[in-house]
Amino acid sequence: MKIKVQPEDFVVYEVADITPQKEGEFALYRLFKRGATTWDVIGALAKRLRLRAQDIQYGGLKDRHALSYQYVTIRKGPKKDLIGKNFRLEYLGQSPFPMSKARLKGNFFRILVREVDPRVLEQEVPLVARFGVANYFDEQRFGSARHGLGFAARELILGHYERALYLLLVEGSQYEMKRTQAFRDCLRRNWPEVKPCLSLAPSPWERRLLEFLAAHRLSKRTFKRALGLVDREYLLMLCHAYQAFVWNETVKLYLQKQGLRLYPVPYVLGEHLFYRTVPEERWPALKEQKIPLPSPRLKLAPEIRALMEEILKKEGIPSLEKFRTLVKGATFKTYPREVVVIPERLRYEIKGAREVEVEFFLPKGSYATVVLKRLFLLPKEDF
Repeated sequence: MKIKVQPEDFVVYEVADITPQKEGEFALYRLFKRGATTWDVIGALAKRLRLRAQDIQYGGLKDRHALSYQYVTIRKGPKKDLIGKNFRLEYLGQSPFPMSKARLKGNFFRILVREVDPRVLEQEVPLVARFGVANYFDEQRFGSARHGLGFAARELILGHYERALYLLLVEGSQYEMKRTQAFRDCLRRNWPEVKPCLSLAPSPWERRLLEFLAAHRLSKRTFKRALGLVDREYLLMLCHAYQAFVWNETVKLYLQKQGLRLYPVPYVLGEHLFYRTVPEERWPALKEQKIPLPSPRLKLAPEIRALMEEILKKEGIPSLEKFRTLVKGATFKTYPREVVVIPERLRYEIKGAREVEVEFFLPKGSYATVVLKRLFLLPKEDF
């Protein structure tokens, strides 16, 4: 299976509870972008309009390897279209409130999938429409951990502050990775002596952090204090990435306990376990099952807590109560997440002997790539 051979193969339309009005404090735009992350565009807009990045509000982060349409608001923003290198901002009108994750409903996808056998969809599309798919987080969520180097948030929990800083600065980035390559290469060569890399820092907060490290004697306390200079949104994203990994592993254990016939599909952090069908007597409970993301004060049913803590112990974390950090801003916000997601308006059109275009809608937080894996990456043995 090949996807995102070119950005036009993967089109994302954001669906949100926001509409243009005649009046309002916020200018509302539709952002079209190609070959750039949402953060890249926000940074470029902030620089162009002489604003702080946090003055530009959005609902969700969209991949660089796609064509995407999403909503953006700017308080007292210009009432005109704006065009940049990799984006176009179309002015729609005003809004009395900013765009936010709370207003995001989901995304509609139109995806060209190459190097697959379209014939499998005749059987698999009805099954997915009936039983949905396991609602895993996919590898786009996992940053530096995709390279097998571990999670910065796990190192924070364990008190390994220098390692956490290294991972978030050198092996990850808020921005398009190629744009920050020289900065990260410099840090990799010189770590923990960061002074030679000051001029390459891609953002103000990274420069302030490096200036702090360069000005202080390096110690565990220094590295911990430096973590307080990390951009809060980036820090929360790193925490969420580790929560997502633990959640995935917990769901795999949960599905195994249900006695379902499962098959593995590899991904960068191991494997997802998928089912094709669910016995009718088990389906109502599975369809309604939600498991929250791990958090130290989480109240869980005993059987779910046991599964999650089994995963945490493998990670070197003794219990949910210890799933916390002593770093300001590095917190683990939780919410209940459905174990199963059912794609809506799922349809397909065969484009060639080995190509098919697939369309569907997913609620916010669910991954189109997981749906594609379920549809096309089937086990070799005959079910």
